[in-house]
Amino acid sequence: MSGADVASASWSPVARVSPAIPARLAPVCAAHVGQVEAVQELTSGNVSHVFRVSGTRGTVVLKARTDRFARIPHLETDPALIGLERRAIALLGSAVADVFPRILHYDPAVHAMVLTDIFPDRRTYEDHLLERPATVSEMRLLGDALRRVHRATRVMTAPLRADGDTEFRNLTFALCLEQHGHPVLGDLAARLRATADRQLILGDPAPKNMSLTGGRVAICDLDNVHLGSPLYDLGYLTGHVVLHHVQHTGRTGHLVRSLLDAYQGSDHWSETEEETVSAVAGATILYRLWDKNVPYRLTLTTCERSAVAEAVWDVLSSPSLGLAELIGRTETSLRR
Repeated sequence: MSGADVASASWSPVARVSPAIPARLAPVCAAHVGQVEAVQELTSGNVSHVFRVSGTRGTVVLKARTDRFARIPHLETDPALIGLERRAIALLGSAVADVFPRILHYDPAVHAMVLTDIFPDRRTYEDHLLERPATVSEMRLLGDALRRVHRATRVMTAPLRADGDTEFRNLTFALCLEQHGHPVLGDLAARLRATADRQLILGDPAPKNMSLTGGRVAICDLDNVHLGSPLYDLGYLTGHVVLHHVQHTGRTGHLVRSLLDAYQGSDHWSETEEETVSAVAGATILYRLWDKNVPYRLTLTTCERSAVAEAVWDVLSSPSLGLAELIGRTETSLRR
């Protein structure tokens, strides 16, 4: 593909990120989509620069990392870390092929890869939740998808990083659990660090990283995959479901129960396991409401954010910490 072809295909959004990428990857994309007609920058991710490349025969996704976070440019990063995400996609995709994208091409020289486009309606699940509440059937699909992922990764006990994923796991706990300063969450982080029962988990199963269209769940953005507890993933996803429904009084309990029932199947939780999921869910809500560095879209006003955060803090301080109380207090927090 000549320089003129690259320019005519509107590769300028990619060139602004890395001038070397269009010449190297435009022919790769064209081999999969035909004549390239449009290149659209996607903005749901915080770490990588992501583009949808559309052509006469379909679409692919081009993902690239630079030395700074895409949506948080004051934070520096190592662009070579895209290699870890490539490995995570390969591992999880080989085990649960219908949930994750396939890698079509990887170019370590420009820290970029081309992936299959697994979002058929070109929207994230977060996009839908900002417009309407979830449905019970969607929660069942999400719970089942996460269960299948965790069952597949039970045997994946080798870390992605040379230090056993310790530094990344500690950073995850610092951001989501410990930065809030609540003693219950500090104790939870200590327990999760001490557990030896670890497997590869998603680390960031948020609606912004998911598609739920046509009865199928698809998950992208696997740069947070690490050795950890599956209960962390489940609590993290549950927290997002609760947060997105604080304005839809009366729905949340049924939605969360549908999610958890589909995840659990015939398994039964101990009291400690339910408390862990509840605490991580509460911590995730605080993280999305309070963290100033990591952007997250919500329809709540500043006053509503404060009211929900106060309710979550109180629940975490309660001796009867559980999902029922978390859901009840967050729903009623906006009616005061």
